[in-house]
Amino acid sequence: MNKKSVKILVVLLILVCVGGGFYYFTHRGSVGLDSDIVSEDYKVAKIGMDGKRVLVVYFSESGNTQKLAKTISDQVGGDFRRIEPVKPYPEGQELFDYTEAERDNDERPEFKDLDVNMDDYDVVFVGYPIWWYTLPMMMYTFFDEYDFSGKTIIPFNTHEGSGDGGTYSTIKNFEPDATVLDGLAIRGGDMQSDQTEAVIKWLDEVVH
Repeated sequence: MNKKSVKILVVLLILVCVGGGFYYFTHRGSVGLDSDIVSEDYKVAKIGMDGKRVLVVYFSESGNTQKLAKTISDQVGGDFRRIEPVKPYPEGQELFDYTEAERDNDERPEFKDLDVNMDDYDVVFVGYPIWWYTLPMMMYTFFDEYDFSGKTIIPFNTHEGSGDGGTYSTIKNFEPDATVLDGLAIRGGDMQSDQTEAVIKWLDEVVH
């Protein structure tokens, strides 16, 4: 292998490693946002939720977390919402740089009205991708916005090698007066295939 090839390989490895690999892999292995996946209300659960009022809410840019959220929502029923930024995120390399600066500056990006009253729910499933080894800053805004005292939060996320990135513990720290259950972390690239079986297995463990 010549020196030029070695340099190219090093650059690719850096792209994979930096930021939890989210730039390189979300562009290579994303399913894309699906405009047919929209907000839903009063869905009937396929699994027993013991009469609890349920919300599934998610943030997604590549579509992977969106698809996972829809799979979960189809099982647990209730209401279904997307956290959509007021200011759209850029694409490509610009997204990579933009979200790094957003994290470094501890920003709180705004999101559009979810049209929900959090007091209406007992259980809230919260989904997001891992960006820069942690929660996207949009999720910091989300947890700042709502009071989850007395509620059950069930996190889930997509990633490209960093698992949950310690974010389930972060959410517990954000919401000490809520019950935060074990989450589900699925590699983003795996969302190109149907993950219903993995979701059902996880739900059997956390909600029963």
